[in-house]
Amino acid sequence: MGQIGQLDALEQAVKGTLAEGSFAFDGDAAVLRIEGSRALTTGWSRALRGCGIGLLLIGAVLSLTGLHDAARWALAPGAALFGLFLLLRHTPLRRVWSVLELRFAEQAMVHRRTRIPFGDLRPEHLVWKDGRFLRRLYLWHPSLRKLLAGFSGAEERQAREFHRHLWALISATNPPGTDSTAPSGSTAPAGSGAPARSGGLTPVQRWIIAAGAPYGAINGFRLDRLGTASGVDAAAADRRTAQELLHDPWGAYDLEQLLGAVNWLVQDGHRADFTQDADLAARSPAAQEEYRALLREVDGLIARDELEPPFVERLIELVRVRYGDEGGSYAKLVPRVLRDEPGADVSEEGAELAQFLHHLFNDRNHASEELHRLKALADPALRANVGRFLIWDYGRALMLYRWGHMVGWLTEEYCWERMLPLAIDIQRRYSSWQDMATCYLQGRLLWSVGGGKARSEYERLMENLASDPDSPWNTVPWTLDLTRDWP
Repeated sequence: MGQIGQLDALEQAVKGTLAEGSFAFDGDAAVLRIEGSRALTTGWSRALRGCGIGLLLIGAVLSLTGLHDAARWALAPGAALFGLFLLLRHTPLRRVWSVLELRFAEQAMVHRRTRIPFGDLRPEHLVWKDGRFLRRLYLWHPSLRKLLAGFSGAEERQAREFHRHLWALISATNPPGTDSTAPSGSTAPAGSGAPARSGGLTPVQRWIIAAGAPYGAINGFRLDRLGTASGVDAAAADRRTAQELLHDPWGAYDLEQLLGAVNWLVQDGHRADFTQDADLAARSPAAQEEYRALLREVDGLIARDELEPPFVERLIELVRVRYGDEGGSYAKLVPRVLRDEPGADVSEEGAELAQFLHHLFNDRNHASEELHRLKALADPALRANVGRFLIWDYGRALMLYRWGHMVGWLTEEYCWERMLPLAIDIQRRYSSWQDMATCYLQGRLLWSVGGGKARSEYERLMENLASDPDSPWNTVPWTLDLTRDWP
């Protein structure tokens, strides 16, 4: 389907939904404008209209029955709510939210001063967040987090169609008006056909596998193929091991959970915690001790299930201290996030806070692990390198794609299409295989609370990958041009 067809399909997908009217295509400028705020204002306006009309009707009935005093209590708020509905519906109030633009001529997504080339976007950057009443689609990119559209719970089919057509538009390479077809990577990921069991990789494919080599090799998987080893028994063993690892530690029992894990690794991963902890570790000793004491206190209250006052007050204080100069704005969001109010996690601060609280409440090791990271990051050299731990997350994401293929959830083409952009990001970030390996080990050191028993094993593995002449690190040059080289 060409992009004109995709635009028509996008319009049809949102017809009659909360997202209707959120998109406008300027054919002359080749720009698709997305006003994500309509997802919120449309829902609000419908609620205001319904409540306003309901109260006005109640007031009218009470007035007709002679209960004039009681009628005023219904008519006044009813008129106010209906007036707010008219204000939202017929005034430019919604324009206070800025519009996101997909500029096809420039092959870029633009929001205010932020510009993201289409080539830097991944399917994992389009994230669904399910609230009590709405399903909202966000762009979660390291450079921008923005609400794109919202659908009601009854509009799940339309939401899926919208998501599919939007990604097809972003991932297409030709400008609107051409008759190009959507790339093969836009097809459904669910497995079709058996996983590949042989080698025969192209140079770029070997580079991709090499980038995920540490996590693959430490778990006993071959580095000369995407799928399982050759032979019935060996293939079955690889498939069984891949499934076990997806279950534990990744908690992925189906395709949706697997892609959710990959999404998290690509968008934030552990490096988000590393960055925040590096900021904490750079503070004065007194400020660090204040945070440590609060973290231990709140974690202890959660462990003992003592969530009555003054728990919330102490949690708010923990959040305020954690986020430093911006702590006040984060602290104000705590009650709303705890109550899971619609829209509480719309902002970047809300999303980050929700993730922190999720870890704090649901991961009993989170507090102790963070305290360990603060201690490790007291080393200025390690702290200065904290922005270079992308490989710790991306290397594991590459292996998750491989495991998803081995168990039959993902096609070979789907994996290569999504692994290649991750490999390109890795190559941009580091200068050599050794540089990448060093940052991987440092990332694992922060994650593993000191390295664990496997630390020496990982170090030996890295030495072998660097010295073995048959290692992909020695058979594929780091500077290889990572342009697709397979059919």
